Amino acid sequence: MSEFRDVRGKDQFQYKDKILAAAKKWDDYSDTEKGLFKAIVFTLVEDFMLWWDTLKRIEKELGVNPWAIAREERWNHSYENGRRRAKKFSGGGTVDIYDAYNSTFEGVVDAIWIECNDKCFHKWNRNCPCIEAFKELGVSDEEIKKLAPLFCLADQAIMCGISPDCEVFAQTRLLMAGDDHCTYRFEDHRDEKIGKK
Repeated sequence: MSEFRDVRGKDQFQYKDKILAAAKKWDDYSDTEKGLFKAIVFTLVEDFMLWWDTLKRIEKELGVNPWAIAREERWNHSYENGRRRAKKFSGGGTVDIYDAYNSTFEGVVDAIWIECNDKCFHKWNRNCPCIEAFKELGVSDEEIKKLAPLFCLADQAIMCGISPDCEVFAQTRLLMAGDDHCTYRFEDHRDEKIGKK
């Protein structure tokens, strides 16, 4: 269940009801629907592992470093995923990023919300559905830590694609890297006048 930490004042949780509704939507899903969600996550993780293992083999057998190209392609494809999602929305701000991406996972990430308003969405996820899928595939904790930066790069890229005018921060903490939560933060600075006197 989502938790809210009141540290900033009255406008800090402008979208608390939206978040609680997204979490309730998950709770209302049938076991079949929840199973389908898990199956989709498992397939995404399985596809990533095929790509990951292929990159490692290319590096080993051909003696080339494929990781910079892999990172660039991961970003580009995920960013385009976000651009496709953005077509269903019109505002291009923090709420669009939440609605088009983050709300999908609200019932499973056990979030601590720091802020959710027109200027900033900031949360800490205490659960990652992908970790379970990696472990079901037999991926070790050490391997998960190694692949985490590349795998989780997709989150930032998708959110940037949904709203390119917002600032989407790189995740400073990742559950898959061994941290106790994943950090998600995106801000809308479009109406700020920098340097104006």
